[in-house]
Amino acid sequence: MNVRLIAAERELFSGEADALYARGVEGWFGILPGHAPAAFALEDAPLRIVTGAGERTFRVKAGVVQVRRDGVVVLADEVSEIG
Repeated sequence: MNVRLIAAERELFSGEADALYARGVEGWFGILPGHAPAAFALEDAPLRIVTGAGERTFRVKAGVVQVRRDGVVVLADEVSEIG
C-alpha cells in the first residue's frame, strides 16, 4: 500500500509499505493492505511503518491518519524520525 507521512513543514516518508502501526485516541491500531477506508485521530506516540527494507519509527504529535482506496495519508503537526 502507498503511505505518505506529512508534517506541517515537509514530507518525511512516501512509498510502499506492508503495514503501519500507530496509537489513536481509542488505542493502538494497525493498517494492512486492503484496509477499509477510515480516519483516525492520533495520540502523541510512535508510529511504525513496515516496508520490505525494514521498519522505520517516527514520533508523531497531533495528527490524523486517513485510509483511502489509493493508500494511507498521515498528516501531523510535528514528526521526527526515531533511531
